[in-house]
Amino acid sequence: MNRSMRAVRVIGDERFRVLRTPEEIEQDVERIARELHVMARDRVPIFIALLKGSFVFLADLIRAYGEPLQIDFLSVTRFDPATKDASSVRVLSDLATNIDGRFVVVVEGIRSRGTKVEYVDNFLLLHGADEIVHCAMVRQKGSSEGAVPLDTWGFEADDQEYVVGYGLDLAERHRNLSFIGLIEPQTETTQSG
Repeated sequence: MNRSMRAVRVIGDERFRVLRTPEEIEQDVERIARELHVMARDRVPIFIALLKGSFVFLADLIRAYGEPLQIDFLSVTRFDPATKDASSVRVLSDLATNIDGRFVVVVEGIRSRGTKVEYVDNFLLLHGADEIVHCAMVRQKGSSEGAVPLDTWGFEADDQEYVVGYGLDLAERHRNLSFIGLIEPQTETTQSG
C-alpha cells in the first residue's frame, strides 16, 4: 500500500501515519523467525537484544521462533558524555551469558545509518561468538552501506523517516504503540478574532 494512503491514528493530541499495522508486524516476525531457524540449522541460538528499542520485537520473535533458545541483553551508547566524542561507544549493560562458540542472533529494533552495530559485532567476536547474524524489525534505506550486513528484516523505511512504536521511541515516548508509524507534524489552526 502506498505510504501516503496509509491510515492515520490519533492518540491524545498526536497524529501518527501508520507504516506497519499489528497484523503486518506479526507476519514480519513470523517470516523472520522462519528465516532465522534456517540460518541456525540444528544449533541452539542465543538471541541478544540491543536495548532498548528491540525488546518488544525480541519478545514476539522468540515466541514465533518456537524452538530451544537463550536470550540476553546488551546496552551500548554511541556517545560518551565525558569526551563528547560522538564516535565513541560504551557498554552500559554487558552480557550475562557466555557466548563462546555460540550461534548469536543480534536483535535490533531498527537498523539505521551511523548505528553502533559494527562495535557490537566486534564486541561479540571478542567474546568468542562462532557466528553472528543480525535481524531488525525496521531497516532504513542506506543502512546497508555499513560493514555489518543485516541478514533479515521486517520492512524498509526511508532514511529520513523517524519511526516510533513497537519498542521504538522518540525521547522515551511511544514505545508502547502496537503499530510502527511516523509522527505527523502538528498543523496550526488559525483563529479569527
